[in-house]
Amino acid sequence: MRNFIAQQVIFLVITTLLFNVSCQDEKKDNKQDSQTEWQDKSPKEKWDYTGNYQVTLPCIDCKGIIVKLELKEDGSYRIIKNYNENDNTPGEIKTEIGQFRWSENDSLIILNNEEFSISDNVLSWKNPNIERIETDSTKTYTLRKL
Repeated sequence: MRNFIAQQVIFLVITTLLFNVSCQDEKKDNKQDSQTEWQDKSPKEKWDYTGNYQVTLPCIDCKGIIVKLELKEDGSYRIIKNYNENDNTPGEIKTEIGQFRWSENDSLIILNNEEFSISDNVLSWKNPNIERIETDSTKTYTLRKL
């Protein structure tokens, strides 16, 4: 009788171990599959891009240009450019509203022919077309999500 109970306990332990090992392999496969799927997605699908972003750009004749950009779910945007006052130059605020679009492969957001690449809570802006900015064609400006 004791021998039979011992065999049953051993069988149960071995079965449980085998079951756990097989489940762990499935979890690893599922994790690798989900990582591959995520990497294959476009930035439009990966990131929550809607919201408010901000950056301060260098200015030729003012203390800096504060740029605030709002991207909305309906595809509209509002961009506010605040040219900070200087001793000799009064401040100025310019606002633009419109509809943004995505590039063909959904990798760039395009506002009025200005391109922004997107990653997690960040928009990267190369060569902004803003008057009074100190231009540097090698520099990329980063708008951070607020």
